Amino acid sequence: MPPAEIAAIGPMIREVAAGLLHLVFPTPCHVCGRPLGRGRRSALCRECWEALERVGEAGCGRCGWPFPAAAAAHGVEQPLCQRCRETHDHFEAARAVLLYRDGGIARAAILLCKHGGRPGLLRHLAGLLAREAPADLMRRTWDAAVPVPLHWRRRWRRGFNQAEALARAVGRRHGLPVERRCLVRVRPTPPQRGDTAARRRNVRDAFAVRHAERIAGKRVLLVDDVFTTGATGNACAAALRAAGAAAVGVLTLARVE
Repeated sequence: MPPAEIAAIGPMIREVAAGLLHLVFPTPCHVCGRPLGRGRRSALCRECWEALERVGEAGCGRCGWPFPAAAAAHGVEQPLCQRCRETHDHFEAARAVLLYRDGGIARAAILLCKHGGRPGLLRHLAGLLAREAPADLMRRTWDAAVPVPLHWRRRWRRGFNQAEALARAVGRRHGLPVERRCLVRVRPTPPQRGDTAARRRNVRDAFAVRHAERIAGKRVLLVDDVFTTGATGNACAAALRAAGAAAVGVLTLARVE
């Protein structure tokens, strides 16, 4: 049996085992508390999975925020939201699939993946991102997917980088090689907090490119879990462009409301 098929068996066995265990010891959904039941997605029941909040149709031509694009009615093909009019971005376009907000299902699910040790749920979310990646971003020509890196200390403590899992799923579905070692976080940064200016300061000079020849002249799709102000994506895009990337796009699982 090919190694790829062997690797795919493990997650399926774990999902079946979890389902059998649930029949003997029923567990509640980690979001709503109802029994998980059939159609569950790891720690989420079917109802919560189906109720994941989607980002609306893109209004802003750059970041994809679904603001009322009245400018389009006056002949502007790619109207920009206030954030993008006031920000010098190093990425060409950014899009997200889910809406990340306080009390929302998407926020709860992503936090479960990052801090709750739920690799099964992360696989389901990665598959959703790959399937529902906005067409107006994915129809552009991308040469490689690059996950936003964690500092090695944080990765060691957590045991995984959620952005890598997302990038692998996107790469498989859309035929993109995943360059997971060319972009590195060269200094540890505390979790992003505060306003846009504080977030930019937090990630300033935090990223660097190694093996620049792997992305030189290429159009790179940067993949991460959450887009908040765009500070992290912008810092990564700046490093990639400085190393010779022809263009950078940003695809995230969720966008902060």
